[in-house]
Amino acid sequence: MPKLLHLADIHIGMENYGHPNPQTGLHSRLEDYLGRLDDVLDYALHQEPVDLVLIAGDIYKNRTPNPTHQREFARRIQRVVRAGIPVFILTGNHDAPASNTRAHSVEIFDTLEIPGVTIASKMRFHLLNTQRGPIQIIAIPWLNRQALLTKDELIGLPMSALETEILSRVGNFIEGTVERLDPQIPTVLTFHGTLGGATYGAERSVMLGHDLVIPRSLLALPGIDYVALGHIHKHQAIGTQPPAVYPGSIERIDFGEEDETKGFVIADVEKDDTSWHFVELNARPFVTVRVDVRQHPDPQERIRRAIAARQLQDAVVRVIVECLPAQRPAIDERAIHEQIEAAGAHVVAAIAIEVERTHRGRFAEVAEQVRDGLTPRRALELYLQTKNVAPKRQARLLQAADDLLRPDSP
Repeated sequence: MPKLLHLADIHIGMENYGHPNPQTGLHSRLEDYLGRLDDVLDYALHQEPVDLVLIAGDIYKNRTPNPTHQREFARRIQRVVRAGIPVFILTGNHDAPASNTRAHSVEIFDTLEIPGVTIASKMRFHLLNTQRGPIQIIAIPWLNRQALLTKDELIGLPMSALETEILSRVGNFIEGTVERLDPQIPTVLTFHGTLGGATYGAERSVMLGHDLVIPRSLLALPGIDYVALGHIHKHQAIGTQPPAVYPGSIERIDFGEEDETKGFVIADVEKDDTSWHFVELNARPFVTVRVDVRQHPDPQERIRRAIAARQLQDAVVRVIVECLPAQRPAIDERAIHEQIEAAGAHVVAAIAIEVERTHRGRFAEVAEQVRDGLTPRRALELYLQTKNVAPKRQARLLQAADDLLRPDSP
């Protein structure tokens, strides 16, 4: 029964909400992502030793990682391989090149034929040997439409027909592969993409494009014992037969993931009896302090107390203040910034002062005239004028109002 480390969406190279570390020369947020990867590997090598490391896509932030990012990732892969543990890497949308003629971001491992490292950039079947027996892997990387269909096939096809054709080809591949499986060997299907029924995290608007959604029924076939997913940053399990699991990303991208738990999965893959558990990582905290000072006579003091009530140590922090126009001059952004830094925050991401807008126009004037004793009919007339209603229609509506306002009206 091989024990599998399943992680995904490492995104080395995300450097938002941080600063350069003068001691290492690296960006602090790059160190966050590398630090979380180190935490994962420490756990898998020492705390709960595994037989296989499976990364379900998106190693880097983009398709063209710089040499420093490549070096740091390679060092960590080398650490695993030296421990005698095979590594299986599925390519994701952030790893895949824009053109089929260009190399993907982890192709160097394939080109150099690094022993113990398998790169899956195409739909293929793999048989790997581990310290506790063999394991079968059905690999479905990010579904690149241009890679699956020729240019001639793409011409003139509406999006719905294109997706139907791709789903048909993926389904045929999976079914054909399952038929050839050794029924005595545990099987993992790994897919980087969106599985039907999944709940998106913040990456829906940040990291994703137009996703092709794969129905779960396409993957939940007899003979498959575990589905190792990647692409969606929010940890979740979709179904149990077999378990289909997104481990989620290992670090928070932005404030949209402020409340999401980050981590990875350890799975004991066994024929018809796979078990798994989620291991939480100590990801960089993101904290939003929201303060409404509109009802407070001392807005700065209200903000100070709201910030003091939160744990901001090592956090990426933003403050959002709602205030009235008259209160805005009394709010000192520099003092807010200094208080956050004094609390030990990693970085002050933003201080947003949202001033309540009071729109004064012709409608406000109408409202004032009503309060001053304007008749309902005159109020309606002014309203119709502000809406630029045609004169004939105004006359009809005013006539209807006169009928309704007559003392003898029912």
